[in-house]
Amino acid sequence: MRREPDEVPAERARLLAASARLADQESPDLNRVREVNRRYRALLPDVTVACSPATGAPVTWPIDVFGLDGMFWDYESPVRRPSSTRPPDWLAMTGAMRLAEPVEHPPFAVVPGPEVPFVVPRVLGSPGVRAVIAAVPVGRHTGWAVSYFGPRPEGVRLVNLWGTNTYPKYRESGGGGWDWAVPRVADYDFELSPWLDSGKLLWLDATSLRSGTSGCPFVDLPGRRRITVIRNGQVQHLASFAGHGAG
Repeated sequence: MRREPDEVPAERARLLAASARLADQESPDLNRVREVNRRYRALLPDVTVACSPATGAPVTWPIDVFGLDGMFWDYESPVRRPSSTRPPDWLAMTGAMRLAEPVEHPPFAVVPGPEVPFVVPRVLGSPGVRAVIAAVPVGRHTGWAVSYFGPRPEGVRLVNLWGTNTYPKYRESGGGGWDWAVPRVADYDFELSPWLDSGKLLWLDATSLRSGTSGCPFVDLPGRRRITVIRNGQVQHLASFAGHGAG
């Protein structure tokens, strides 16, 4: 059932409470767990994270933009549904986030990325690959999604899907699988201006695709150039993060 936008936060709160109660049970009803997760997935709003560099068509992704305590942001076991507007040349989507107090501390690890947006040169530097950066507020926090498009780079490991420890691999013939990459800031480039000026990196201004550094609000932003990890009631800023799940 499609809910009105103003009804979503209350329903989300009910589902998070139900999920927490089930998690506290020694032997939770798995059918009930699946039902709560199904309803949670269904209420995730489709957020515009990019426009296709090839066609200009909007690319949306179902994201929990209400806060980091939602199961969408569970680093190891995220509860999500796939994008229904992912074009054939979509490669990856990563992201960054500057946190604002108070920070949510759910019972699972949350890895929203560094406090500053970045690109991954091994991916973006590949022939024919371009990326799009867009602002994606999440609750009180400031987030940015960076989506990559183009031909699949040969022999190049991609980058984990924003907030998770794996990334999807799609085949042109259909189907696919999953792989993973260890997040390391040494593999990131936070200096966006050269990528913007080269045309390899584009940016979203509301729903319009823009190029170049002129007027771009994503250049030279302040913040830690470390990977933010929220777990066990603490917020850490790490150079790499390989000790929790695959990534």
